[in-house]
Amino acid sequence: MEINITTILMAIALLAFVVSVFTEVTKNISIFKKIPTDMQVLTVSVLLTVISYFAYVSYSSAKVIWYYVIGSIIIGLFVAFVAMYGWDKFSQLWDRFKSTGGGNNENK
Repeated sequence: MEINITTILMAIALLAFVVSVFTEVTKNISIFKKIPTDMQVLTVSVLLTVISYFAYVSYSSAKVIWYYVIGSIIIGLFVAFVAMYGWDKFSQLWDRFKSTGGGNNENK
């Protein structure tokens, strides 16, 4: 299975959009009013990402690899971040870690 960063970013964008729409539509339903919106976004993001991975594996007749399942959970966290805070915040965070080598550069 070939990993392409452009495809992953497009998948994150699509999944974040679907999560945002789903959350906006369902957050006023009585059962979802009882849980915090951020928890709903996080749960839906991880579940949708893992389900999408299994759908892709089924479609492409590839083998399920355990560390790809873990990777899809981690990507689900990225989807939740983008759905909650947007691409601008994600981009700023990416630029900060890219330019400083991954750490906080305030003390240097």
